Amino acid sequence: MQFIKILFWVLLLVATFIFWWTNQARASLDLGAAVIEARVSTFVVGAFILGFMPTWLLLRGAKWRLSRRIKTLEDAAKPAPVTTPPASSTPTPATTPPPARPDGPASSINNPKTPGP
Repeated sequence: MQFIKILFWVLLLVATFIFWWTNQARASLDLGAAVIEARVSTFVVGAFILGFMPTWLLLRGAKWRLSRRIKTLEDAAKPAPVTTPPASSTPTPATTPPPARPDGPASSINNPKTPGP
C-alpha cells in the first residue's frame, strides 16, 4: 500500500512538472500594490496548492486528534498493574503441618483394632 501511495505522488509531481514546462504563455496578476508576471501554469499550480493545503491540514489535524483519542481509550482499557506488597525485613515463620498420629486413622470403620458394632 505504501508503494501505491508513493507512486501516486510521484506521478502527480511528474504530471505537474510536465504541465508547467509545456505551458509557455505568460500572464499578469494585479494585486493592487504589485503586479506579478509569471507563467499561467505557475498560477494554476499555485491556486491548486492554496486550495489543497487547508484541506490537507484539516485532515492531518483530525487524524492526529483521533489517534490521540484511540491511544487514550487503549490505555484506559488496559488492566491495572498488580502491585505486590513490599517484602518485610523480618522473616515470617514457616507453618509446619501437625504431626501425624502414630496409631493410624481416627475412623473405626476400616480399623481392625477396634471392635465394630
